[in-house]
Amino acid sequence: MGMDVCGKSGAYFRRNIWGWRPLAECVRHIAPDTSRKCKHWFSNDGDGLNARQSKAMALILEAALADGTIAAYVAKRNARLATLTDETCITCHGTGVRDDDIGREQGMTQRIIETAGHPRHRETGWCNGCDGRGRTRPLATWYRLTEDDIREFAAFLRESEGFQIC
Repeated sequence: MGMDVCGKSGAYFRRNIWGWRPLAECVRHIAPDTSRKCKHWFSNDGDGLNARQSKAMALILEAALADGTIAAYVAKRNARLATLTDETCITCHGTGVRDDDIGREQGMTQRIIETAGHPRHRETGWCNGCDGRGRTRPLATWYRLTEDDIREFAAFLRESEGFQIC
């Protein structure tokens, strides 16, 4: 699943759900007044900005990229995410072995972990949710954001003549 952002000029911008959420959060943080004009950043119900608003947002984002504001935002976000502790795997409930119907059907209960350095090296049983480790990174860490994401979105905004999230 993802978000398709359709420019009135025919320009097109797309991000999967893992990339769209942090991008929209960043845009809303960096350009709160302009972004407020789009009420539904996290749904694809056709909301968006007009040509003037899109151009204004492009200028704000480009300036924030140039002066390091975006770099600082991304670095702070990544540092915060890095401090989050791993969570118990919801697939295997922390055992490292997926033993539900799917796990048994796919042979996960019989799989021997051969990866050198793995904490359960040579043990039997594996989980596809946590690679047999019993712990996973928190869901928030799955949502990625880079300066390039913002740069691409700013370029789209500049040429879009307004957009709708569809």
